[in-house]
Amino acid sequence: MGDGTSLGQLLRHHRAAAGLTIEELADRSGVSTRALSNLERDLVRRPQRRTLTAVLDVLAPPAGDRALIEESAGVGRPPPGPCPMPAPPADFTGRVASLGRLTELAGSEEPPAIVAVLTGQPGVGKTALALRAAHDLADRYPDGRFFVDLRGTHEHPATAGEVLQRLLLALGLGASRIPSDVAERARIYRGLLRHRRTLLVLDNAASEEQVRPLLPSDGPALVLLTCRRWLSGLEAVHWLPQEPLSPAESMALLRTVGHIEEAPPERIAALAGHCGHLPLALRIAGQRLRDEPTLTVADLDARLAQARDRVAAIDGGNSGLSAALTLSYRWLSVTGRTTLRRLALIPGPDFGAEAVAVLCAVDLAEAEDRLDGLVESGLLGLRPPDRYGLHDLVRAFAMACLERDEPSAAPTLRENLVTWLLEATVRAGRHFEPGGPAPDDNLDADQARDWLDTERENWFPALRIAAETGRDDLVVAVADALHWFSDQRIYLDIWPEVFRLAAEAATRTGDLTRQATHLNYLSWAQTLCLNDASAGLETARAALRSAQRAGDRAQQGWALLYAASAQLRLREFEAARRLLQRGSRMLRAAGDHEGTAQAMSMLGIALRALGRTSDALRVHRRTLRLLRDAEFPIAAVPRAYSDAIACRWIGLDLTDLGRWGEAVGILREAVAGTRSCGLRTQEMAALIELAEALRRTGCPAEAGEHLAAAVELAGSLGDADSVARARTALAELNSGADGG
Repeated sequence: MGDGTSLGQLLRHHRAAAGLTIEELADRSGVSTRALSNLERDLVRRPQRRTLTAVLDVLAPPAGDRALIEESAGVGRPPPGPCPMPAPPADFTGRVASLGRLTELAGSEEPPAIVAVLTGQPGVGKTALALRAAHDLADRYPDGRFFVDLRGTHEHPATAGEVLQRLLLALGLGASRIPSDVAERARIYRGLLRHRRTLLVLDNAASEEQVRPLLPSDGPALVLLTCRRWLSGLEAVHWLPQEPLSPAESMALLRTVGHIEEAPPERIAALAGHCGHLPLALRIAGQRLRDEPTLTVADLDARLAQARDRVAAIDGGNSGLSAALTLSYRWLSVTGRTTLRRLALIPGPDFGAEAVAVLCAVDLAEAEDRLDGLVESGLLGLRPPDRYGLHDLVRAFAMACLERDEPSAAPTLRENLVTWLLEATVRAGRHFEPGGPAPDDNLDADQARDWLDTERENWFPALRIAAETGRDDLVVAVADALHWFSDQRIYLDIWPEVFRLAAEAATRTGDLTRQATHLNYLSWAQTLCLNDASAGLETARAALRSAQRAGDRAQQGWALLYAASAQLRLREFEAARRLLQRGSRMLRAAGDHEGTAQAMSMLGIALRALGRTSDALRVHRRTLRLLRDAEFPIAAVPRAYSDAIACRWIGLDLTDLGRWGEAVGILREAVAGTRSCGLRTQEMAALIELAEALRRTGCPAEAGEHLAAAVELAGSLGDADSVARARTALAELNSGADGG
């Protein structure tokens, strides 16, 4: 093997020549498999003499090879200086942007020394990045590269005076010339660095007070400072916050560490996801795969997927990741630890301060202070604007702490949070219901809509929890409040489950009217959201039977409407028309004005589907006149919704009849109305239809603007079919313009 061969490569070569596995070498030498693995992967470059001797005695390489191995390990060399720079991890992966930024900073000609602060949660790879950068930039700093562990997460961090003494010795100052006064040490230290190109890695900082005396002032030095806490009091520094690796980088690191090139990519991707793309977790998982030959990627992934405590499952009996998180946890105040534990109960990936105030029974200002403290600690991330988020593995660690430290409190805390989330959902949803919000509600409709959107990944899981724990009245109340709002967000995939849970809860209450109501909502979701009209039709029929048993004419009328909607999707147009006529009579008799307007509009749709477009136009215009009659007693929200949709259908009727000029005006109203109501799916369709009418009437430029808006809106909704439809129309429009 060549002179440049590393210690790890030499040991691996001679172990293979001896025909031994790592486990067999461990048994014979008395050195652990983990220590041997670290040696072979060059994670340990200077093993203890007795460790290397025990290994070489078993491997028994030729005398010349043994001398080469001992030379590679530095056996017999004098000890390194007081601040030696460790080698970077041999398996370092990713961080291209951060390395590029550090290279850019190293090339700066600015007179002040450059200080780059690498921040991030435990295990994100801050030290590895600093060491990799120090290695890559070595040639630019010929006057010395120094590394100091500031022990920021230890009970007793290194003091500035201790660190300055080590650095002054490393810079060549005799011990007898180092003053006892810290300020004087800092003055001499800065003077020595003023004309030297040196690179310092100050690892694991504790506080601004610890760090400030260690930072050079003028001169060409580069300082790479790593810390878990946000040392926000530092001035004139360059911040480089580090996030978990990308999925591709995570897979590459797992392959390198675990020697799992042959594993299926989807399995490696799943394992990387369960490791939270956190470098420390990925390295530990990779080491386990390498050190435990019987452990497969699929086996380890299954263990992590099923584990109650995923941090412990990743560590596999060791304490690498758990120890890293525990150090940061212990550094928190008592209230900080309590807050972090309780954050694990929040179901969504991000949250606001209000939820934390509920969990900790404090006011909003106190909750914000606690969250800011956790952000400073590096255990909590900011999710602008004004949102916070826990990494999955920090969440798992926090949950384990909660179950250990507050086991009896957890169920009550979770129940309080679920209650708050769902009651707030009901209050926000009522802004879109015919009855309107409660008189004392201090939100407006836009704020209510924003809250429902922002907190969806919290209130939706909370609804599941409420259903699982038998809180049927609350589940039904949430679905009742969200019924009209669901029309604004019809493209979301949550509604079939929301209304299924509510229908099941309503059935358990034994109230037949409730049961019919929520079966009707479920029918809507099945037909329009799942595009399963057959299921929607069956559910509507079940709703009709419940409503008939309850003697509730309004819900019977709605059941007929939902059944007709399903039949329209099934192209059973005549059957749908008959049901709509029945439903219209039933709703009118029940005094349900919202339902009456809906029935009229749907009847026009059925007539259009039957080819009776002129009749459809008359019905839709009559519907619109009714909706715009101030004497017609209908609530504001359903009036506005129904008005916008009626305009769209009138526009479609007119286009079918070739009356393009008339269609333009009413479709403009449809676009404005659907946009005002937040009916984004309807707005997208109306934009495409208006563009076609404009094209037909010789207005291609304006048509193109509406099609471009439709493409953007359809993309935001994830509606690939509508994106393609709008793009095709836009291409045809542009082609026609070019040809002209």
